[in-house]
Amino acid sequence: MNDTQDKNWSNWLELVSKTLGTDANGLDHITPISEDGLRLPPLYPGGAVSPHPVVSPLFQGWQMAQHAADSTDTKTLNRSILAELEGGTTFVMIPRMVQSGLAVHQGYDFPRLLDGVIMSACGFGFHHGQDSIALAAAWIDFTSGMDDKGAGLRVHLGADPIANMITGLATMAEAEAEGAALATWQKDQFSALPGCRIFAASGDTAHRLGLTQAQELAFGLSTLLWQWRCLDAAGCSPDQGSARLVMRIAVSAELYPALAKTRAARYLLLRLASVMGVVPDHLPVLHALTSDRMMTRIEPMNNILRNTTASLGAALGGSDLITTLPHDWLTGSTGMSRRLARNIQLIMRHEARLDQVADPAYGADALEAMSQELAAKAWQIFQEIEASGGALALAASGQVLAWAKQAATQRQHEMDNRNAPMLGVNHHPKVAAEPLPPIMVEAGAPRGGYWRVAAPWEDLRQSAFNRGLRCLVLYDEEDNSKGRAAWRDEARMLGIELAEIQSSDADELTGHINSAKPHILVLGTAWHSWAQQNDQKIHGAVLAALDASGDKRRMVFEQVMKGLAG
Repeated sequence: MNDTQDKNWSNWLELVSKTLGTDANGLDHITPISEDGLRLPPLYPGGAVSPHPVVSPLFQGWQMAQHAADSTDTKTLNRSILAELEGGTTFVMIPRMVQSGLAVHQGYDFPRLLDGVIMSACGFGFHHGQDSIALAAAWIDFTSGMDDKGAGLRVHLGADPIANMITGLATMAEAEAEGAALATWQKDQFSALPGCRIFAASGDTAHRLGLTQAQELAFGLSTLLWQWRCLDAAGCSPDQGSARLVMRIAVSAELYPALAKTRAARYLLLRLASVMGVVPDHLPVLHALTSDRMMTRIEPMNNILRNTTASLGAALGGSDLITTLPHDWLTGSTGMSRRLARNIQLIMRHEARLDQVADPAYGADALEAMSQELAAKAWQIFQEIEASGGALALAASGQVLAWAKQAATQRQHEMDNRNAPMLGVNHHPKVAAEPLPPIMVEAGAPRGGYWRVAAPWEDLRQSAFNRGLRCLVLYDEEDNSKGRAAWRDEARMLGIELAEIQSSDADELTGHINSAKPHILVLGTAWHSWAQQNDQKIHGAVLAALDASGDKRRMVFEQVMKGLAG
């Protein structure tokens, strides 16, 4: 800082101390990345953060990598792929459930599946699964009939044996054997298929399990390093191995954390490449996918807003590939939802021109600080993972799932207590008008994972639908209005009829209770002792406190549903 900046900063700190009676550290902002223990100060003095460019000035923007339809019918899937390409997509992703279905029922009939597709004008991406070798062999068979023998083909086969382990698809021994076989295949196909990448570090899978941002980045980086070592053992040079890898991350609906996470991923790739002696031109591809963990089946149109913000963060953070999920991804996409997902990226590219600026967050102190702090935390966890034996050993030990459960439990607590607002669920919901559509299952797991914060409330809504449940709230003027708002929103979202009565007359309230016969009776502070003395007048309603925490409110609803069920 120069003298003027230093003086202004000192004056500001002094004013804070006089006004609040504490130092400026008390104003540190807890951000959505605070689950990793990261905090941000309210202001940054000049020179407090050293900017580091993470995207090359020659960066020409990202590629759109959109999913095709959820169909294993070859003709339907072919039409969907052609529609994506006609709509502006440059990289078509095949959903995991479709990929598995094709492997079992169709045997990867690529000639019919890709009929009419100009292969040199697009790329294809797949997800991890048990059939990576068969998938790779099918591409070899397909490209053998092409004029250029597949020289112009761009395909990310998405193999990740470690992701198979943490999702229960493979044992440690199977993962090791598959990693070696895949690396050998990649080495053998360097010349024949230069645009083919068989490995992808599936950070999006770790995200779906419930890991925090730093844990996801660290585990993804460790997985990437394991894949790199497999390629090295197969005879690939560090530059060759790096140029054939993909790192996938998931970005959520908080704009700045999504941007910081994407930039942090680039920081980590640059740092790992430096350690490995790889030139920046041979960095792994960074592929950002919008999170399905953040989605909900309740009022799914709100997912469009979430996906827009997440996609914007990925674009501003410098992703090479961006996948914007359809807003109805959890229950099965439609042609219209996939079009809307495409349009999010098309508007960012062709109207906002965001692909014309390389590293737009470079030099912004707050964004630089978020990126660098997250990268530093992830690198620390990465080193701890490597010291304990690497990603393979960590996955085998069960520690990844333990991390996920701990983080998800805290995340659910924040959601239930309305500290993490979710539009349509715990804030401003509509009355339940129809049952929720069933969630889609891929390789035995639901889309969005098992720790999606909206899932417990969706289950309650399904249980309460058309049950005619009633909730009566009794309060007086001393009671907190926030408690009433919480009960009101949650009852509305679950389709439970709720009435609020303010009174200080016990006989009057007894009449209201006898008339309403509520399933849930919510009591303000002044009415607790009265309720205990007049239990016979409450008609078996489940009692709850007006100021109950979100966890306890959800337990009350669950208690009512269990009582009705049995």
